[in-house]
Amino acid sequence: MRRLTDSPVARGTQRGAAMLEALVSLLIVAFGLLGLFGLQTQVTVSQMESYQRAQALVLVKDMAQRLEANRLNAGAYVATDVGLTPPTASCQTLATTADRDLCEWGTLLQGAAEQQAGSKVGAMIGARGCISRPDPLNSPNLYVIAVVWQGLRDTGPTPIDCGKNAYSTEASRRGASVALQIPVLT
Repeated sequence: MRRLTDSPVARGTQRGAAMLEALVSLLIVAFGLLGLFGLQTQVTVSQMESYQRAQALVLVKDMAQRLEANRLNAGAYVATDVGLTPPTASCQTLATTADRDLCEWGTLLQGAAEQQAGSKVGAMIGARGCISRPDPLNSPNLYVIAVVWQGLRDTGPTPIDCGKNAYSTEASRRGASVALQIPVLT
């Protein structure tokens, strides 16, 4: 007696089913690899955003320390859009400590702290700094130091006023700030 699986028709059907199973398996693996590639892309973007945020915090703290060190001339530090343009002269040739500090901070905002193949790579995208006195009448010794930059994706607007409407979208503007109260010593 001959079995049904020994017939040429049955063998061809089985071969076709095996080929179909192999194609479905390849399709599943391809979708898995695409998902893995997308995940890797998101991790890279998140890592860059984290790096930029860490750099901004370092730069905010740097200026806060400079302002505290020169507290008698704190009013001379009030400025907006620091770091947008390269300094016209060497920072060391400037007359006042506040001007030198702002010049050096602007250079750091442009990424001069880290260089790779002659390019500045140590800062955020489109970074700018601002130092303001939000309420000079009621709180004359309160200063707000802020750094803003262009994020890589939209996440929502930042409440910081520095650099408002200066980037492609407000949802991609990132910021870090600190409020600094200068003590009055007598």
